[in-house]
Amino acid sequence: MAREVLPLFENVSHCLYSATKTSLLQAHAHILKAGISLQEAIQTFSRLNHFGHAIRFFSYMLTQGIVPSSRVLPTVVKACTALPALGTGKQVHCFALVSGFGLDSIVQSSLVHMYLQFDRLNDARNIFDKLPQPGVVTSSALISRYARMGCVKETKELFYKTRDLGVELNLVSWNGMISGFNHSGSYFDAVLMFQKMHLGGLKPDGTSVSSVLPAVIDLEMPYMGIQIHCYVIKQGLGPDKCVVSALIDMYGKCACASEMSEVFNEMDELDVGACNALVTGLSRNGLVDNALEVFKQFKGQGMDLNVVSWTSMIASCSQNGKDIEALELFREMQIEGVKPNSVTIPCLLPACGNIAALLHGKAAHCFSLRNGISNDVYVGSALIDMYAKCGRMLSSRLCFDMMPNRNLVSWNSLLAGYAMHGKTSEAINIFQLMQRRGQRPDHVSFTCVLSACSQGGLTEEGWNYFNSMSRNHGIEARIEHYACMVTLLGRSGRLEEAYAMIKQMPLEPDSCVWGALLSSCRVHNNVDLGEIAARRLFELEPKNPGNYILLSNIYASKAMWLEVDMVRDMMSSRGLKKNPGCSWIEIKNKVHMLLAGDSSHPQMTQIIEKLAKLTMEMKKSGYVPHTDFVLQDVEEQDKEQILCGHSEKLAVVLGLLNTSPGCPLQVIKNLRICRDCHAVIKFISSFEKREIFVRDTNRFHRFKDGVCSCGDYW
Repeated sequence: MAREVLPLFENVSHCLYSATKTSLLQAHAHILKAGISLQEAIQTFSRLNHFGHAIRFFSYMLTQGIVPSSRVLPTVVKACTALPALGTGKQVHCFALVSGFGLDSIVQSSLVHMYLQFDRLNDARNIFDKLPQPGVVTSSALISRYARMGCVKETKELFYKTRDLGVELNLVSWNGMISGFNHSGSYFDAVLMFQKMHLGGLKPDGTSVSSVLPAVIDLEMPYMGIQIHCYVIKQGLGPDKCVVSALIDMYGKCACASEMSEVFNEMDELDVGACNALVTGLSRNGLVDNALEVFKQFKGQGMDLNVVSWTSMIASCSQNGKDIEALELFREMQIEGVKPNSVTIPCLLPACGNIAALLHGKAAHCFSLRNGISNDVYVGSALIDMYAKCGRMLSSRLCFDMMPNRNLVSWNSLLAGYAMHGKTSEAINIFQLMQRRGQRPDHVSFTCVLSACSQGGLTEEGWNYFNSMSRNHGIEARIEHYACMVTLLGRSGRLEEAYAMIKQMPLEPDSCVWGALLSSCRVHNNVDLGEIAARRLFELEPKNPGNYILLSNIYASKAMWLEVDMVRDMMSSRGLKKNPGCSWIEIKNKVHMLLAGDSSHPQMTQIIEKLAKLTMEMKKSGYVPHTDFVLQDVEEQDKEQILCGHSEKLAVVLGLLNTSPGCPLQVIKNLRICRDCHAVIKFISSFEKREIFVRDTNRFHRFKDGVCSCGDYW
């Protein structure tokens, strides 16, 4: 439309915003004055993306008795599709039928496209079948949508039917099918169509390649991926940015980090999509430090990193133990002016939960509320999980209750939270409620409810749920379910029964199962079964120092110092060291990390002094340090000194020094909390009148008034 006509349509548009009869007449007067017909006005409004005005004028035409031409109807149908307004579109379809325009091929094609956009495949197909000679665009659109919906049989049937009708399907048609099959999970058919396309003499282009590569990986066919890469080189498709990104993604998923980097380095010009694929690929292969370094390089080079770039990096850090780095990246992202979205927040929140950064998690929650994404089901599920890991089950449940829509992940997140906190009855209630609400449990749901039974010591209830998996729900027990049952039996001291269950398992027991037995043996100081479990673990996980430490603990509890030395020598010969105890505590929006025996914290002198005073008060009340598992055969006084350096004690005392009296404390421990620290923190909670939350690798401990929620079993 000519530039000088635009002011006229701005005036007309202004009149139409009130949508009254008078305003429509005024708008019509402007149109008549300019010498433009109503039909031309409708088409112009559609070109200007004022689709509501186009439909309003069409309705006005009909009320004035003006019969529209066949070329106006496709424009109005397009407007209904864009708004979207399916109901109005169906009315336009009815008008086309009664007015005789229903047999017009252009009108029919526009209706086919409209119904496809609303996923009304049957309606689209009914109209398509009445077309005397369907065009390639309409045929391709219908075929592509069938493929995208996973209708393999219908797609192929329509594909061959259109060819029989003489429609010459082009590259776009084939690419639509390949992309559609890949999107719907019909990966084999996507690859098959790619092969047929190539064998039929039609050369695949960059879109074909970038569409089929994800399907190749999902089918675990790396050799075909390499062949496609060869084709890319041969056809000179290397400069295609989408192809490069798809190749990097493919090699990343195939754990071919060097090939992935090589494809990236051969690029003539940096592209943000390829950069994102490289960062994700490095992280996926455990090279998160390399990913961080590459990301910083891109940033330093002035690369226009988008929300996908930042979100990918935040997710990588969150999934690979770089939680503090994830929080820092989120802060930098906003400083750079990149707005987080509904994908960023669920990627960030696990990092907040991992180190109990409650204030950061609350800030992310507030951000999601301000930006209208808190109702997103994935954001809601991540919030449930974050609050649970930060010890705030009431907030977790509130987030769950306020969700307008819930999926299985939402239910499982709440279930896992209750199980982690040892709230067995609440977990069982939620498990039953989800079924009453029509949500079928999956293997994760059963893992959560079995874990809850284990935490609560409900052996018989656990057996009932375990047996009901296959009997009532058709879910075969997995390794993790057997591990839960071994823990459940171990808690009640039924170690021989747990061992018998392991020997009768239909699956090969893995490190989770043997680890559950070894942990139970540590609790009950069972040397014989502990040695059996440890031997199997040494075979399965020869480089895991935790298993050696557990066996050492069992020996130390029985004062078997020769055996303790033997395990220590075994670790030394294999180059293994005990993982240092590490605890995190968030104080005034800053996360502090304390290592066992480390004196580098600036407040360490005050921490030691405060801990010494607390120890004196404890001894006055009859406290005796639990030194039976200190792995050195040293004097009792030295053992007590070793216990004083445990990271969870240091973190709790740091919290006491830097928060107001009565303020609750939240600590995260990277290992299982020891018996002595558990007793000390129970005393501190009573003496200091504090509620103290400690999350270790096993569960959540809520200390209040000298009592722990775990019932002294963990």
